[in-house]
Formats: sequence, C-alpha cells, structure tokens
Amino acid sequence: MKSVILKVANIIGETGVYRFLCPGRVPVFMLHRVTDGSDGIPGDMTAERLRGYLRYLSSRGYSVLTMDQLWQFLNKGTSIPSKSVMFTIDDGFSDHHDVAAQVFDEFGFPLNFFVITGLLDEQLWPWDDQIAHAVNHTKISAIDLQLPFGGKYSVNLAEISVRRTIREIRNALKVVNQEHIYQWLGAELYPKLEVDFPDTIPREYRPMSWDDARSLKKRGHGVYPHTCSHRILSTLTLEEKQHEIHEARKRVEQELADCPDVFAYPTGRPSDYDRADIEEVKRAGFKMAFNTVPDYIRAGCSQYELPRFSLPENTADFLQIVNRFEALKEKVPRQPNLSRSFLPTR
Repeated sequence: MKSVILKVANIIGETGVYRFLCPGRVPVFMLHRVTDGSDGIPGDMTAERLRGYLRYLSSRGYSVLTMDQLWQFLNKGTSIPSKSVMFTIDDGFSDHHDVAAQVFDEFGFPLNFFVITGLLDEQLWPWDDQIAHAVNHTKISAIDLQLPFGGKYSVNLAEISVRRTIREIRNALKVVNQEHIYQWLGAELYPKLEVDFPDTIPREYRPMSWDDARSLKKRGHGVYPHTCSHRILSTLTLEEKQHEIHEARKRVEQELADCPDVFAYPTGRPSDYDRADIEEVKRAGFKMAFNTVPDYIRAGCSQYELPRFSLPENTADFLQIVNRFEALKEKVPRQPNLSRSFLPTR
C-alpha cells in the first residue's frame, strides 16, 4: 500500500506542489562508492543508476549547485532556483574519479569530493573498510575480540551474517577511543581472524591519486578534506583532533594549490563530533562543514552542521527527496493518537 501511495505522491511531486509548500529547502546527497559492474567495488550504487538520476534532474530542469552557490545562499541570501540539489562523495577512492566523476561530467554537473588525505597519500585505507576486508576473508567462525581501551566483542559467523558482523564490529568501535585504532586492527582483529594484513591497499579500496584530484578541480568539481585518517573526532584527544582537521586542510592546499574551505566530519552522526570539533573546524578556516544527518539545508542552518541525505538506491525514494515530499512529511503535525502511517517512510 505504501509503495502505491509513494508512486502517486511522486507523480503529484512532478507538478512542483511540494516545493511550493516547502520552499527554500535544498537536498544535499552523499555518495560513497559507485561501481561500473566490473570492478568488485562494494556497495549497490551503480553508474547506470546514478546516470538515471542525473538524467532525470537534467530533463526536469534541476540545478546542481556548487559549494560557492550554497555558501552564497546561506550567507548572503542569494536566490537559488527552487529546483536545486547538490551532490557530495566521501573518502577519495579510485572509483570516485574513474566512475562517479565521469557520470557527472556527462551532464556537466559538479560533484564535491571529501577526501581522506592519508588515503590519497597511500598511508592507510579506512579503518571501517579494513574491518570489512578482514571479516570477508576469514575462515574463522567464532572468536572473542578485546576492544581498544577495554571491553569485549564476540564474533560468531556461524550464527549471524557477514554483513551484520561487519556492521556490529564497526558500531562497537565507533564509541571507543580511536587514537590507536589502526594499530588495533593489525595487532588484534587480523590475527584473531587469521587473515594476513595486506602489504598494499587492496584493489577494491585503492584511492584516487592527487593528480586525479587536480584533474577534478580543473573540470569544475570541488575537492575538500575529510580528515587525515577518518577516525571519529569525538573519540580523540584535543591534540589528535587538531591534527586531523588542520593537517588535512594543509595537505589538500599543498596538493591543489588552493585553500579548501569546506569540511566533512567522519561518519558524521551527531555523536561523532562535538563542540570542540566544531570550534577547531572554525579555527582551521573552514566556512562550512557537513554531517550525515538526513535533512534539507535551509536558511538559518548551522553552517558547521549541514545535513546530507544518503543517495537512495531506490528511484522512488530519490524522487521523494528531490521533489520535497520528504519535507512535506515533516510538516505534518505529530498529535497523540494520530497516525502518520499513511505517509510512506524512506
């Protein structure tokens, strides 16, 4: 029933009625991996699905904003088209340059890249992906892990799926001090799972190069820092926070000969950064910063806690956000004993 209602709602959305009822809202979409179907890239966002989304936006007259246009809207009240959207992609993997950027180039749309500088320097690959690699390659069915700074986590692949195991280990590590998380992976997780730690970054996690990043800038895309190591800032000491924020900015500036002024918090939940992180981001010279809270950007938003929607893998859900039906749902008053179940959820 909900799928039928959503289909009808999206047809109505084509008229622009939701944008009229919910003006001044800009959806910013966040991507992570994009596969062309032959590269072994994890995730379900294909180049063809992404191309279909951009084709829809292009054919319906949508404007895809740059970071500067968004900043002008938030700071100077500069008007933007009612049919405005924006796209970001996090981390800096090779498919971001080789696949995602190519699709955006086909339509002349800008894409904003948040890069882990240590990844582009090939000093590391993200800790959460290192977990996925280890669990995907182990033949061990059950172990007990000693988490960093105390606590235990039991892995039982005989009872729960690989995907769920990866998710649960990641979640357990998001709430502990991550100062030495990369050392822990090599000293605890990989040995316990009896998986050899790769000598080089595995193919499915290899980064784009700094030359790729420079090419993206020349083609009109944005390239900005996403910390040095992707560790969760709220778990780190002040000294470590400062290093992650300031050094990442310096590294991007060194390589691109341009002063980056936008930042994205690793993992980006409200619990993953704190007031000290926001103040440090300001001191570093950033004008805006993004989290991963699913919501629209509008005038009056905190410029250091800008929300983003994960780009849906389902077209109906994508249209629900683009056409602002998602915004209309939030305007329906929540009253005791009044159900909103007639409104489909994402």
